[in-house]
Amino acid sequence: MAYIGTDVNYGNIASQTGVGNGTTTPIATLDYTVPTASSIIVTLDGVTQVPTTDYTASGTTLTFTSTVASPIAILVVFLGRSLDIGTPADNTVDSAQLVNGSVDLAHLSATGTPSASLALKGDYSWGTAGGPSLGTNAIIRTNALTIAETITFAGTENGMTIGPVTMSSGVITVTSPSTWTII
Repeated sequence: MAYIGTDVNYGNIASQTGVGNGTTTPIATLDYTVPTASSIIVTLDGVTQVPTTDYTASGTTLTFTSTVASPIAILVVFLGRSLDIGTPADNTVDSAQLVNGSVDLAHLSATGTPSASLALKGDYSWGTAGGPSLGTNAIIRTNALTIAETITFAGTENGMTIGPVTMSSGVITVTSPSTWTII
């Protein structure tokens, strides 16, 4: 079959054959596990069988609704099989294998200790998600009482601070159309 473009590896379609033996289970065990009868195509002497009407399949068991006489040829074609590549060994995956478009994964080593109450932050350190807060389930958000740094709004975000708040040093620059609200 002709196509335009580079070579494509379509992989191999897995199939299994058998021969009728006068029972409803002439193939003792399927070569691959299947979730449903629709996960395979089954033919008897080249005639396609209808899933759930002519046969059922689950796991590695194929059962026909009627006996399959000898010597009828059985062909089972496995559809949409998933590939299990296992778990990569330690230190075999780094940022070169994980780079995804504009995502920078150069800092894969997280610092700190993960737990159910912490999240992995953008700087690859473990910390509280959503910023500083108090109370069960972080019900009260908090901010410092004093600003001691230079902060610039780029014009692409807004900000809010709960006051009163004082500035011990630094400058706050609010670039239009950003808004900084102190409540």
